[in-house]
Amino acid sequence: MARPRTPTNVLALRGAFDKNPDRAREDAETTGPIGEAPGYFNADEAAAWDEIVANAPVDVLRNSDRFILELASRLLAEQRSNWLDFPAARLARLEAMLGKMGLSPSDRAKVGGGGKKKAANPFDNL
Repeated sequence: MARPRTPTNVLALRGAFDKNPDRAREDAETTGPIGEAPGYFNADEAAAWDEIVANAPVDVLRNSDRFILELASRLLAEQRSNWLDFPAARLARLEAMLGKMGLSPSDRAKVGGGGKKKAANPFDNL
């Protein structure tokens, strides 16, 4: 199994970019908040959308995540309406999508959301 990536801020503290500053990754820009469920969703799909958004870690879901959220919402609504006939492959796909959005305990640590605000550092302006 591959070794997990070291966060950019940890690499910077270690001085990994002193010799080669081009190695530093830029964080991806996002376009804004996730917004409301699409108008063409039925009531169950819209409820699944709202539930996923409400339970996702703070500032993780952005406007650029609407496509994966749409797929996950539809699968969740389908799974809840017909649990007995819901194929295992679709359930695995739903679990993977929810994990990518930080909705499982182990995956929550991997996503980079805003979360709690850090306390002001009095040495920042020195």
